[in-house]
Amino acid sequence: MTTMQTAFDQEQYQREQALKNARLGLLLWRFANGMAFVFFIFANLLMRNVQPSWPPPGVERLPIALPIAITLVILLSGMTATRTLRAVRANEFGRALQFGVATVALGVLFFIGLLAAGAQVTPSGPYSSIVWAMQFFHGLHVTAATVLLSLVLIGVWRRRYSAEQHWGVEASVVFWHFVDAMWLVFFAFIYVL
Repeated sequence: MTTMQTAFDQEQYQREQALKNARLGLLLWRFANGMAFVFFIFANLLMRNVQPSWPPPGVERLPIALPIAITLVILLSGMTATRTLRAVRANEFGRALQFGVATVALGVLFFIGLLAAGAQVTPSGPYSSIVWAMQFFHGLHVTAATVLLSLVLIGVWRRRYSAEQHWGVEASVVFWHFVDAMWLVFFAFIYVL
């Protein structure tokens, strides 16, 4: 009995340690990737600093209606992503799939809106360059998060996750929220400030 219990304790310890390591890895990834986003914000600030005004003279401010709409879409997707995780933690796989599919659909809608917003930018040198670079970088992250969540949803559909073991869902939702948060910062630097 003691040998079985010791083996079980060892397996449990290894699972818990692996989860701690995975969470640490995700935290480090968010920090490193966050620094890439900071780079674009810093580049934006440097470009603003060398111009007499921002946007530069002769360049009109970007229309804000579509960016506000897609910001609302990505905020809504953050709520559906959270509900996906909650549903998995409650072993409610049907609800998890519904919320997950809604999150993916909203992500696709956001990406399409981001492309449309990028099409509204008139080529104008540094202003349009930094706007397109920031939008492209964010669009790349939205695409990666959408693909990741889609793959995780296949696992939810196949019941690979449960209330006890749902790291893949948790990690993809954390990534989704990272993308949400970074868009709010980019939105402020591109359209508001």
